[in-house]
Amino acid sequence: MLKNIISTLFTKGFVAFINLAILLVSCQQLGSDIRGQVSLLIFNIAIIQIINEVYTGYILVYFIPKFSLKKIYTSGLLWAIICTILCVAVMLFLFVFFEVGSIDHWFHLVALSLLIIIHSFHMVIILAKERIKIYNFLNFFQPALLLSVLFVMFFVFHIKTINSYIIALYVSFSAAIIVSIIQVASIFKNHYNTLTLFEPKRIIENGFYNQLANLCHMLSNRYNFYLLGNTVLVGIYSSATSLIESVWIISGSVSPIILTYIANEKDPANNAKITLFLAKICFLLSLLCVVVLYFIPREFFVFLLGQDFIHVKTVMMYLSPGILFISFATIISHYFAGLGKQRILLIANSCGLLTTISVSRYLIAKDQLLGASYSACLSYFVATIILVVFFLKENKFSLLDLLRFKKDFELLKRS
Repeated sequence: MLKNIISTLFTKGFVAFINLAILLVSCQQLGSDIRGQVSLLIFNIAIIQIINEVYTGYILVYFIPKFSLKKIYTSGLLWAIICTILCVAVMLFLFVFFEVGSIDHWFHLVALSLLIIIHSFHMVIILAKERIKIYNFLNFFQPALLLSVLFVMFFVFHIKTINSYIIALYVSFSAAIIVSIIQVASIFKNHYNTLTLFEPKRIIENGFYNQLANLCHMLSNRYNFYLLGNTVLVGIYSSATSLIESVWIISGSVSPIILTYIANEKDPANNAKITLFLAKICFLLSLLCVVVLYFIPREFFVFLLGQDFIHVKTVMMYLSPGILFISFATIISHYFAGLGKQRILLIANSCGLLTTISVSRYLIAKDQLLGASYSACLSYFVATIILVVFFLKENKFSLLDLLRFKKDFELLKRS
């Protein structure tokens, strides 16, 4: 497990640098207004993806070893098509009749959502079969290609509109899905599992709680996009959010391995101890990243992003406490996901979202970008506290266990 965590961490690190380069070049070449439009499009795709992953998401890592893979796959493709069309139809309805959200570029919203969702579905299957090397490669390949296409669009064809980003998304995900299709075909070719058990109701039930929890988590911050009032502010806030959330590569590298490990191991006490230790390590490493960020001058970010983004560092620092809370909570949330206890995640994240809904309108009206940051931090704090309380209570840990490290290192070496 330790070897997989280290290799995944290195991959996530490279991906983080690529995503940073994508953010920098898009901000410099597109400006805060178009960057805000891009953020709203990606946000809408993310909502559709989360709802789709009620069936096609990482909850399947728990079920693939137990159910018929062929039946899971065929029904998953059908689910993706139907669910995407219905989601976009609902978005159109809400925008036309209630002016809720944004529905620009709706055709691309449908096509890109399907492309991204099916590729993500393949990635789940690859991870569940523990093909960690190809899983890490695909995590690196798609954003690297996206960055390359953006450079061509900006500096060769001199196209500096939202269309340049849309074309880059099409090219990068089309290439990635070809590779993932080859891998999934290989899995089926070498798949000798004769399992016939298939209970879609169980998958959907667990996936519903898991993805509703994920949706609540995402909206705990991104809900503020709709309240900020214009795409310029959205561009600044989304850029700051993307930059500070790069700290999550640490917990993001560990969490898929934890999910797979918990789903396949049968020692609850050992699982809980490893989870707690890794959560503490992720928090401390994330804290170190935030401290380094604090000492980087604001002018550096203006140089990287452009004059439109002069307030980015300030927003990042105000968001950082919430980011640290989630760095710790992410590992614990994947522990519960690995055990199939998505209801706990839903309780924590829905409480976080309710906190955002309760305070964000007032705080944003009062302090705009800083108000949005206050709202997100408060939401993340509430969600983390609830998760930690459940985890400590279920495993009979004390608050002092949060501060102990010595025995944790020995345990990890044996795992």
